Amino acid sequence: MPDSYVAKPLDARRIDQAFPVVQTVLPRLGLERWRAYAAEMIGATPAEVGAAPGKVVRLPTAQPTGIIVAQLRHGYIHGLFAYTVLPNLCHGKVLQVDLMVAADMFDPAAIAEALLAEMDRLARQLRCDAIHLSLPKPPAGSQYDRILQLGLVSEGVRLCKSLTPAEAAG
Repeated sequence: MPDSYVAKPLDARRIDQAFPVVQTVLPRLGLERWRAYAAEMIGATPAEVGAAPGKVVRLPTAQPTGIIVAQLRHGYIHGLFAYTVLPNLCHGKVLQVDLMVAADMFDPAAIAEALLAEMDRLARQLRCDAIHLSLPKPPAGSQYDRILQLGLVSEGVRLCKSLTPAEAAG
């Protein structure tokens, strides 16, 4: 592939551009819910979503959070992950990734690899002891193989009981 994916933080002005990527794994997710979630994760107010460049100031949070996007040089978003740094009983400080999407018809493994490499870099920068990755759905063959090759292993099972109407169920 001639181009390589670049991973960078999601800018508040591009929250709506990331929505179709997220919808590939969460098709029933509403735009307003995505906007509120993304704005909270990147430290922007909902009013700042779509604001002019330089108008969004990231506020400090108790635990670092964010959304990282993978894009080619043309700027289109092909994948993303959302993270929070949390304490964990077994692993100490962890980079908890609750959403990772690699939406590309031609090379989803390359997107996943760029995102996983950025997770690793970010976890080290934030002095985390481990990365926990929760996926919205099982990865396809080449994506899963690449995840394993990069050192992630299956550890336990995550179950969920929703206490609100299932708007975001996929």
